[in-house]
Amino acid sequence: MTVTGAAGALRWGYHVASTLGAWTVTTSDEGGLVLSAQVQELNAFRIGKRPLVFVVATTKGVWRWPVTAVQVAGTTLTASLGPRER
Repeated sequence: MTVTGAAGALRWGYHVASTLGAWTVTTSDEGGLVLSAQVQELNAFRIGKRPLVFVVATTKGVWRWPVTAVQVAGTTLTASLGPRER
């Protein structure tokens, strides 16, 4: 499975930890979900807090995935995601 989008955010509660540009969520070989995204803005303090949630606005509402691990290298963010919240 692959889902892509043009914008998203990582949130810690109501705080924005990072705003993201182009992103892709794919299924890993182990069956989990992996987020790859371009970082537009990053708050170094908030990105280290938990729980983080990956949030995407859609025409039908908001999609949310819990973040279980996150890594940032330059302007690229990679995160492991839990199942999408309903």
